[in-house]
Amino acid sequence: MTTYKTIPEMFFQRVAESGSETSVIHKQDGSWIPRTWKQLESEVRETARGISDWVDVKDIVCLLAENRPEWWVADLAILSLGAASAPIYATNPPKDIAYILNDCGAKLLFVSTVDQLNKIRGLKKEGKIDGLQRVIVMDPVQANEDWVLTLDEVRKRNSGAADPIAERMKALTEEDLATLIYTSGTTGEPKGVMLTHRNLVSNAKGGSVVFDRIQLDEKLMLSFLPLSHSFERLVGYYAAIAFNCKVAFAEGVPQLVDNMGEVRPTLLVSVPRIYEKLYGRVMQNAASGFKRKLVLWALKVGKRRAGFVLANQPIPFFVGLKYAIAFKLVFSKLHVKLGGRLKYAISGGAPLAPAIADFLNAVSLTVFEGYGLSETSPILTANTPGKIKVGSVGQVWPGVEVKIEPDPEREGKDGEILVKGPNIMKGYYNKPEATADVFDDEGWFRTGDIGYVDDDGFLFITDRKKELLKTAGGKYVAPQPIENNLKVHPLVEQAVVIGDKRKYCVALIVPSFEGLEATLTKPLPSDRSELNNDPQVRSLIQEAVDEVNRDLGSWEQIKRFHLLAAEMTQETGELTPSLKVKRRIVDEKYKPLIDAMYPPD
Repeated sequence: MTTYKTIPEMFFQRVAESGSETSVIHKQDGSWIPRTWKQLESEVRETARGISDWVDVKDIVCLLAENRPEWWVADLAILSLGAASAPIYATNPPKDIAYILNDCGAKLLFVSTVDQLNKIRGLKKEGKIDGLQRVIVMDPVQANEDWVLTLDEVRKRNSGAADPIAERMKALTEEDLATLIYTSGTTGEPKGVMLTHRNLVSNAKGGSVVFDRIQLDEKLMLSFLPLSHSFERLVGYYAAIAFNCKVAFAEGVPQLVDNMGEVRPTLLVSVPRIYEKLYGRVMQNAASGFKRKLVLWALKVGKRRAGFVLANQPIPFFVGLKYAIAFKLVFSKLHVKLGGRLKYAISGGAPLAPAIADFLNAVSLTVFEGYGLSETSPILTANTPGKIKVGSVGQVWPGVEVKIEPDPEREGKDGEILVKGPNIMKGYYNKPEATADVFDDEGWFRTGDIGYVDDDGFLFITDRKKELLKTAGGKYVAPQPIENNLKVHPLVEQAVVIGDKRKYCVALIVPSFEGLEATLTKPLPSDRSELNNDPQVRSLIQEAVDEVNRDLGSWEQIKRFHLLAAEMTQETGELTPSLKVKRRIVDEKYKPLIDAMYPPD
């Protein structure tokens, strides 16, 4: 019975119910090592005792680490002491780390590796962080500074003292702050989203509409999205505790497919970018000839079967027979690569192109697309088992209310999406004006997104209000649907549509270099920038652009494009940690290329 109201209560109840079962798995020296819930509890209690004289109730403690079991341990220890955690993306540059540490006033910081420690050493040497007193390193490191300790050393501290958790938790309430999640700052200065225990627990409990309905012998997830992001934090961590899911920590995105083959997960939580790459790889491997015809036939059969499955209707005999053949000849190879047990795909963090959703459903990876924001803990709506409508972001999450505020400038039934519920944030940390800006007079939170709810209660996102482009002619353009339609083409890896305050829309396109190599009759140049001027390559990409333009209004159509020589990444600055495009950065970085697509009249 779920009687818990705080994250620590949720965790300790899971330990009481499932103590001897596996909680997390990580790779060490080439082997996957499991920890039981009881073992995890011991580490949490030792860590909490070790830092209890450094951490007061309501303090904020920061975490700067990649996904690993110690991330959970540190977070749970912090929360069990009545303090709040403020995670920092492991990929953040030092200046962003300093901003968060100073903004939340953290005295204590957990870091994962010596590389992360060196970032802090540099900031302290330069005098750029004020109140930080101690750093705890998860890896065993040699450090001469008196303000640096390893996690092993901390777990041995205060070993003779009483366990502080029970006493601290007596004062902990569901309205207390649990975490600060800092927005990625794509549109300016990062803001600390204040989420309470009530916010997070209510959202995690709502996961019953998925986790209690999926049919699996074992619930095993592979964690690779940053735990600093609200989507992974809730679904791949807190909901995993609530519903007793095993979580294996991937070594990193480059090792993702290898790790899936080793761990053999049954559930995958991901942003659309990973699913796009999966789709792209399948289509590239079937670039031409009989193999392509076979794959297209199999996908056609798979989509037809998925139509019956999603409508909860029996599958006709001959459809099932054809699908069995398609699975054996085509889809089984993909499933073997993914471990052979993957059955469900959960997608969030950004819109999933309907074509990608159709693909996943066709190959027997039932996809549940959802919608939410960091400010909403994050889930607002989701497609769930037996209630799926491709193209939508599903029905409201338990406890959530959604209403559409009509827009006088728009015709039809769509407008801004406003929400209420126990999962809505307390506000932005130390930013009362920014907080007031996102709530209306009745307490509804303004999402900044445009959409509508159909007659069956499914929410459809039509525009991202913050990302709408307005051409020089005054026409609004929603770039993401156009970009998503481009990215499903096997020769397009990435696309960014540009047109704000411009005469017309253009696009920066990263071609699929593997797809081009398979299609062209000549090798690719070592200097990939030459592809932009190659007539054959431009003709192939123009076909993809023309295909997308056919369904667009004249003001939305892409009039020109430029081919980039390398993929846009988080490391090169164009993507956020959740792999969304930083449009402002792209505009600045590629300004000369963009300007060249707008020659004088």
